[in-house]
Amino acid sequence: MNNFAPVFIPTLNRHEHFKRCVESLSKCAHAEKTDLFIFLDYPLKDSHWEGYEHTKAYLPGIKGFNKVTVIARERNYGAVDNFFKSVEYLFKRYDRLICSEDDNVFAPDFLFFVNKGLDVYKNREDIFSVSGYQYPIEMPGNYDKEVYLWQGFSAWGVGIWKDKWEKVDFQLPGALSNIRLFLKNYKDVYGFQKIANHYLSAMITMLEKNKVSGDGTVCLHQYVNSMYSVFPTISRVRNMGHDGSGTGCGIMEDDIFAKQELYSAAQDYNLPVAIKSDTYINHIMSRHFKIPAKSKIKIFAKLLLVNAGLWPKRLQ
Repeated sequence: MNNFAPVFIPTLNRHEHFKRCVESLSKCAHAEKTDLFIFLDYPLKDSHWEGYEHTKAYLPGIKGFNKVTVIARERNYGAVDNFFKSVEYLFKRYDRLICSEDDNVFAPDFLFFVNKGLDVYKNREDIFSVSGYQYPIEMPGNYDKEVYLWQGFSAWGVGIWKDKWEKVDFQLPGALSNIRLFLKNYKDVYGFQKIANHYLSAMITMLEKNKVSGDGTVCLHQYVNSMYSVFPTISRVRNMGHDGSGTGCGIMEDDIFAKQELYSAAQDYNLPVAIKSDTYINHIMSRHFKIPAKSKIKIFAKLLLVNAGLWPKRLQ
């Protein structure tokens, strides 16, 4: 394997998470062949400055990679724009990349696994990404493959190809128009909701906030185009961010994500090129993301309001 994708990490002020993330990544096999890009956002609040300065001071000492490039923003982009602008920057220079949030830690074979997947599945038109993260689910005892396909997406350490990424419409107002059109087809909405119960809520939230969510938009793109992401059966990533320090995750008293098992065996596994979606694993994933009946009723009530032109309120 000669083509190692660059890794990028958007960050701002979570210096302890960020340091742990980078040092974990530097210990991965093939880190010395990997270009690392850090996109450091600019503080928005006074409370950001202390962590920002600690992060900035740590950057010059980063070692263990082929090359380290730091791009410091001169104004606050916010988490979403910092991410999308980072992807745009890198896809002007590379045909693939690996992105990580700054609160991840990695298994020793993370870079090997994702890069191998990017090579193996690059010509599969129905595969959108290669995830290093695996959800805290129990796999079927008779499932003997290293990976599985699912129509979800996780940005917690994921490899993506330029040509497939650029087919997704992330721009306003087009992305929201696509959502509105999709939501009018109740049969498709039902199928989408069966994959993971929070998907429909994510679509409506984007309409309500007039903002695009990368994960939600990718999941819709995958569903509409019959595409999948590759996931490992044992996670190569552990997320440490459910401590209230980030913008997307709250606080978990019993943080199952921070305790997940990481892969620690040899790197002599095969990734089957012709792998297909597994019905039973899809059922397990659907059950994992199941929400209470009352929550479903509320979401579908909002859906009816959306299709009647009565929601979000800002459009009335």
